[in-house]
Amino acid sequence: MATLASAKEKYRRKTGPGSPAAAKYNAAKGRMSANYSRGIAEFLGAAPSAAVVQSYQAGVNAANYQGGDPDKWERNLRAALTGA
Repeated sequence: MATLASAKEKYRRKTGPGSPAAAKYNAAKGRMSANYSRGIAEFLGAAPSAAVVQSYQAGVNAANYQGGDPDKWERNLRAALTGA
């Protein structure tokens, strides 16, 4: 049977740096800019300027994946299950 400690370790392993979640995040960076541009165009009815898109792309490219915090996960789980 799983324990809270083993569940917390699994969370760390699956969301930490070098994890599958990190790989998915890094793989999605290319789609982020396209989705951003498309979303802005749909919202405003006009495409964002090249400067805005370049700025967004620079921000996305500079971002580094930060894994989940197992301690925060545990606190939130306890609060959700106990109503505290």
